[in-house]
Amino acid sequence: MTTEPETSDRLLTEVERQQKYLAKLPKNFNFPLFNAAQALESQRRSGYRNTAAAAREIVDNAIEAGATRVDICFERPLTKGNKTAEAITSIAFIDNGSGMIPKMAQYALSWGAGTHFDDPSFIGKFGFGLPNASINQTRLVEVYTKVLGSKTVTKAWLDARDVKDHGLQQIPDPVDAKLPDFVQKYLDKAGLPFDHGTVVVWVNPDRISYRKASVMREHLVDDFGVTYRYLLDKVELHVESAKIEPVDPLFLTPSARYFKSAEAGGAKQIRDWNIAVKYVRDPDSGMMELEKVEDVSELDSKDPNIVAAGAIYVRVSRFPYGFAEWAGKGKKAETDAHKRFEIRKTRRGMSFVRAGREIETVDVFPKSTKEIAKGLGEWPLLQSYAYHWGIEVQFDPRLDEIFGITNDKQTVRPIESLWRLLADVEVDDQLGKEQSWQSSTRREQNLKRKAEKAARAQEPTPAETAAAAADSIGGRKPKVADHHKGQARTDLETAAGKRAGIDQTSIDQARKALEEEARKRPYVIDFFDDAHGPFYKPDWESGVQVAVLINRQHPFFQVLYGPLLDLPNGAQTQQALDVMLIALARAELQTDDETASLWYQAQRERAWSPFMADALKVLHQKMMPTDEEAAEARNRGEELQAAE
Repeated sequence: MTTEPETSDRLLTEVERQQKYLAKLPKNFNFPLFNAAQALESQRRSGYRNTAAAAREIVDNAIEAGATRVDICFERPLTKGNKTAEAITSIAFIDNGSGMIPKMAQYALSWGAGTHFDDPSFIGKFGFGLPNASINQTRLVEVYTKVLGSKTVTKAWLDARDVKDHGLQQIPDPVDAKLPDFVQKYLDKAGLPFDHGTVVVWVNPDRISYRKASVMREHLVDDFGVTYRYLLDKVELHVESAKIEPVDPLFLTPSARYFKSAEAGGAKQIRDWNIAVKYVRDPDSGMMELEKVEDVSELDSKDPNIVAAGAIYVRVSRFPYGFAEWAGKGKKAETDAHKRFEIRKTRRGMSFVRAGREIETVDVFPKSTKEIAKGLGEWPLLQSYAYHWGIEVQFDPRLDEIFGITNDKQTVRPIESLWRLLADVEVDDQLGKEQSWQSSTRREQNLKRKAEKAARAQEPTPAETAAAAADSIGGRKPKVADHHKGQARTDLETAAGKRAGIDQTSIDQARKALEEEARKRPYVIDFFDDAHGPFYKPDWESGVQVAVLINRQHPFFQVLYGPLLDLPNGAQTQQALDVMLIALARAELQTDDETASLWYQAQRERAWSPFMADALKVLHQKMMPTDEEAAEARNRGEELQAAE
């Protein structure tokens, strides 16, 4: 007698797949749950970071069941005058998938009752999602389901309050039922039929992240847009009638929200890798190792030591300056740049996408000396700069063991071999380059902003006024040295000529106006730009006014003077520094000995400025934070200053 070969799951309809797995159960199968209520209570507190994370499990099941649309709606209690309150009393997940036959609805509420374990291409396969996620959020979950052609809706349920302390635990037999009123009203309002599909209802959920409906809606919308970004072209997701739009945290997908082309100043894909891999067992030691496949001939389907094989796709994106920026502390994100940064705040790190569905963003890379010595790579610290570049790793479920996927599909725990593989193809090196590029670019932009902020004041500054007052107290006002007088007269006449041409006055009137301005403001702080020039230079402006010209391109400005402009209490220090520079300029300009004057100039240009440039650069490097926490605090401070 010949045995018919078992039909592949891929060739079965969803209902036929259910029948196949139900046929494997013994005739007297009692649908056990757990041995005790204590185990169930323990299970309630495991796994999910928030309601969105738990809700993904229900959405995953709907997609696997062939749904083309999934709706989430809330039940709210009625208050006086038939007004609806904002508090959530139930959450319903409605899909138009294949639905479940009655026994499958009962079976689906048992832990481990999945129908996709033998098919690695699906989002889930463990059979934990429905009961695990539901009981995490509520004590009572109801499942309403209907297959095409059925005249009635089947209801199955799991009530943690009915689970006894000891003995065999069972899922109650399903019954015929009507959909809950709030679900039916939602369907009627949206114009949606319920010919087939499933409705999962979390009744009186007691562990949801947000009780207020509007806040919960925003929570789910934000999460689902990122989590299902690659699947939303196949299935529509709606939360309280709001259609979920895809959000790519790398901002490289044209159809996703907040996308801008690279040509228009958007994110740019810097590099990508498509890595063929195999997960093999060493026949001698039994140890497992992930290896890169260089040639397809390495994949022998008859090799018993090849546990899994597939491809890992990695891509890295770079955000230009201003593309994703913090709005500032306490400020609402209004522009697209601000909204992009809000997305990046929860997606800084390596995004892992399994079967088109994001599992987790890992924000901790191998970085200890021991891990580096083991060849796991030299990964950058995830400082604030990491908000401005993104990395994504895509893989299929055949490689689950490599990525350490748990049964709730909420976390990724990559094996050491994966980090070693990524380091071998220089992914860590590329991220280091992105970190450096962002650091350099943002530092340059920050210096540019500070340089623009550093400009000649329209009115006398406190430092200029203080220096003039000191002259009056000491009775010694600056005078032009004899060897400078010729040039000073020329400068005065030149300035007077320009003033006369603008004001339409005589040269004499213009000259007197300049001299009067110098009397009222004998000192002036101004700025210039010269990458190879001294840190400052003194000058007799218009031949009558002592000018201190500070070089915005010198490390003196970049490391010391410029940062003072951003410090909340830096104004007094800056003005004191201006007084010191005025004193130096005053001394040099009124030196009568021409040789001494040349010595001053030589020291300032050839000795002091080069020495200060080198020393301040080294100081800046040494004072850079060496640990991630300090670096984060420093860089967030820079973000705040830039925003303000």
